[in-house]
Amino acid sequence: NGGFVGKCWVNFNADWWWYDDESPYSPVISGGLVATTRSWWQESGGFDPGMHGWGGENTEQPIRTWLCGGDVVRARSSVVAHMWRTEKDKRTIARYKIREKYDNVARTAAAWFDDFLPKFRGGNTPNVDVSKTIELKKRLGCKPFVYFLHRFRKIYLQSGMLPEKVFRIRSTSTGKCLQRWDHGYRLIHCAAATWLHRGNMIPKAFPHPAALSRLVAPREQEAKETNCGGHHVSGGCDACPQGHGAEWCNADCQWVFAVCLSRAEASQVDAQEPETCCSGVREWNSLDCWAELTGHGPGTALCDITGRSTSQQFMFDDDGHIWHSSGECLGINGGKLKKGQCATAEKWEMVDSFEPFETKAYKEAVVKYGLTADMPDH
Repeated sequence: NGGFVGKCWVNFNADWWWYDDESPYSPVISGGLVATTRSWWQESGGFDPGMHGWGGENTEQPIRTWLCGGDVVRARSSVVAHMWRTEKDKRTIARYKIREKYDNVARTAAAWFDDFLPKFRGGNTPNVDVSKTIELKKRLGCKPFVYFLHRFRKIYLQSGMLPEKVFRIRSTSTGKCLQRWDHGYRLIHCAAATWLHRGNMIPKAFPHPAALSRLVAPREQEAKETNCGGHHVSGGCDACPQGHGAEWCNADCQWVFAVCLSRAEASQVDAQEPETCCSGVREWNSLDCWAELTGHGPGTALCDITGRSTSQQFMFDDDGHIWHSSGECLGINGGKLKKGQCATAEKWEMVDSFEPFETKAYKEAVVKYGLTADMPDH
């Protein structure tokens, strides 16, 4: 427990990543960091005997627990040390050998994803024998996978992992679309472009798209001294950051999407509702989100679904500009991506959009099983 690595979520490829929030409940866990009673361990079946080597149990066991009558609660006071395997340190060398092929995450999906199994690896249904786990599910009276998604709908709906629509992003001037290329993107014919969707929750004080133009509008300099938090300046809150961003914008001032405003000005900026969707751009069927805006366009990083990572904050304004929290926008120069001033930046549009399978399946299953909004959420 601690900071960003307090809890874990799992996607439809049975891949997982870290996040944190105020809730004590965790959808899935990191491997090996669990304590449980002997009675529950034995009743719930223990380790899947078909798993081998490393990984998979950290998603399979929590999903099993949630669907079969248990809870997964983190111990906030816990302190855990971890040693990574490195070739230079012989103490970390594995002491076992695996003599057969295995696909642990496929076993998790095959056993527990139910109606959502076609989503796993793009429909490449795993050829694994999970008959013993299916028997266990029947014996324990376990619920369908949609109960897990609905139990953590704050994560799956509000962070965009069940997106309302998937789309490509097209330049209005060139007619070309964005395609993932290494750790960034390039322009290409739209038929080969990357599928994207909006993702990550909205943090506090995240402006409404209509308010963005107001943030960059010229403001009169104030003659009086301004308290920035750790220092004082003349000339108003604009003079506070001095290249240090939000860390130097406090006290009399407030940081709003790359601009240091006075508290009075910040209170007049229309903000979106926190912990709703969405504050960034995510690749469909991936753990990756847009991160940073460089001279070559957006980069990528593992998604921070809470929306707190300012590097992953991107927004379309009402004119089709794609803003980054740095205050600059995605542009084009000589057929290549760049960053630049938003007033003159390229305009973009979402094209070829559709509602994905996983979202349709979720909506249908919610109705089928009578799941309601007053059920526990996170």
